[in-house]
Amino acid sequence: MRIIDGHVHLGDNRATKAYALAELRRDLEEVGAQGAVVFAFPEDMYRVVDDDKARRRANEYCLRMARENPDIYPFFFIWDGYELPEDLGAYAGIKWHRHANEPRYDYSTPACEAALEAIRELNMPVTLEEEFENTVAFVERSPELPVIIPHTGRLNGGTERMAVFFDRPSVYFDTSVAPLEAVRFVLDGVGIERVIFGTDVSGTSQPFFNLPRVELEKLRRLGLSDGEWRLLVAGNVERLIAGTKTTWAGMAAGHV
Repeated sequence: MRIIDGHVHLGDNRATKAYALAELRRDLEEVGAQGAVVFAFPEDMYRVVDDDKARRRANEYCLRMARENPDIYPFFFIWDGYELPEDLGAYAGIKWHRHANEPRYDYSTPACEAALEAIRELNMPVTLEEEFENTVAFVERSPELPVIIPHTGRLNGGTERMAVFFDRPSVYFDTSVAPLEAVRFVLDGVGIERVIFGTDVSGTSQPFFNLPRVELEKLRRLGLSDGEWRLLVAGNVERLIAGTKTTWAGMAAGHV
């Protein structure tokens, strides 16, 4: 059975925060998983260093590791300058990330709209971690764009507030570090086809509660059927990637 972790920060800069491919492979192999959706660390985007060179390096590391490992799907971490690489289609999706106490994306600029238009053209899934009002505005602005809300929305305003998206078929949720009752709440609201297994495992500097083996054991307590389990742990996220117009679409389509 295929298992794809839908939420992993990957990087090799030990001066900021690191979780390199060899470490990811170790943790995936422990549970018989094949791959992961990966994106750079916020520490390499703005939290520890804040310059374009560091951002490019962090994104390119994820892309390079993915090119060497076909079951790794790289998401481009976009920051508030909205600079996109010329080879945006070489990525499988987008990571859009900030917390309430962090620098803000300016959604009113032409650069923001241009970036969103490029993302829409490729139909790229966006893992969106934002404040609640911005999450609502983002979905309203791009209603057909696939959006994955991480942690069942706990950092997007709280899981219960995510009910406003339950009737939005383009909005998905990942399970990373979410309590089981939060996962059940989302499952009841949207069904199995819009929920994605994720861990948010992010290196040895973090507690090990979010390792794949721990997160999978938590989800097994849901009592899902074999078919539901396959969708949760790989099928849903690979279906989203297969629907893009990117380099990764064909490979993901082969597994769906």
